[in-house]
Amino acid sequence: MNTPETLVAAAKAGDPASQEQVALAFEETGEPGQAMHWMGLAARSGKASAVARLGLWELIGYGLPPNPAAGVDKVVIAARTGDPFSLHVASVIHAGGIGTPRDLGQAVVWLVALAERGDARAACQLGLLSRSGPALAKAAQLGSHTAALYLQNHVAQTPDVDWQQVAASLDFSDFAKPFHKHQDRSDPNVWMLDGLLEPWICDYVIAMAAPTLTRGKVLDDEGLETVREERTNTVMHFGLVDSDVILELVSARLAAAAEMPPENGEALGVLHYAVGEVYKPHVDYIPETLPNAPILEKLGQRVRTLLVYLNDGFEGGATEFPHLKVGYKPPRGCALIFDSVKPDGSVDPMTLHVGAPPTSGQKWAISKWFRNKALRPSENG
Repeated sequence: MNTPETLVAAAKAGDPASQEQVALAFEETGEPGQAMHWMGLAARSGKASAVARLGLWELIGYGLPPNPAAGVDKVVIAARTGDPFSLHVASVIHAGGIGTPRDLGQAVVWLVALAERGDARAACQLGLLSRSGPALAKAAQLGSHTAALYLQNHVAQTPDVDWQQVAASLDFSDFAKPFHKHQDRSDPNVWMLDGLLEPWICDYVIAMAAPTLTRGKVLDDEGLETVREERTNTVMHFGLVDSDVILELVSARLAAAAEMPPENGEALGVLHYAVGEVYKPHVDYIPETLPNAPILEKLGQRVRTLLVYLNDGFEGGATEFPHLKVGYKPPRGCALIFDSVKPDGSVDPMTLHVGAPPTSGQKWAISKWFRNKALRPSENG
């Protein structure tokens, strides 16, 4: 761990904020024991965000056996103090049904509390879900670049917003609209979906992913994820802390479209391809090698992929299957689903595919992988 000596000294002297930062540094370097120790000290000092972080770790089983009910309780207790981080995590777990029953009403309660404390991201979500121009304008004033984009940067000064009133007019219908799904082929299984995500939702996903894109990595036969020349595009994966209510609504809709349990989905991934960037021929299933055996035993095999194309206006960029001699390029908001395994569960090399490079413009897409085991607690704990 490469942490400034002054921060460590302050943590040892009993400063809760410093203890929390040291704990997060140990989490970053993969030292759960030390991370739990320092976060526990911060939590016992009464730092609500540390209590919520411990709850999150207990929820997912980081550094200790998973205990979803106890983890959710800690997050909720911390959120009731009005701590912004705790409110954010509480909104995500209730919107996503993570270790607790899905409860959009409660998620909105947390969002409103966040917006009332001046949180720009919460304000933007409430503005978008209510179709409220004044709420979006206030979100932009609070610092939401995403809200400013929706307003095309024409942001006028607006008086204080009654967030309770905004919440009373929320409309979730875009996440429940019917879509058309048809099977394009059966060996391997490939489906096409029309009308899965509305344009404003596509724009939101892009806006949230764009600031934090990093180079995509490849999982190799040795069980390691590394940067390699066969993959030159960039990606963003939304973990629980990175997610929000709208993104959890997106994930739930994708799981329903894929006919897979939501808890079996990996983190929502966003792919970006600039001109010439490519993901050369690859498969999505985990190579069944000896080094990968522990991963497959714990997390299961990737069995189904869902790709949503988030934009139009680019040339090239299709998802191509060399063995099948076919390529797919769904319109904006439409999706491609394919199985990476055969009906008997064995991996299917025929699903080899290419993320072809755009020849002009840029390509944005959601990538959602589903496994044959749960990756996070379900709404039943």
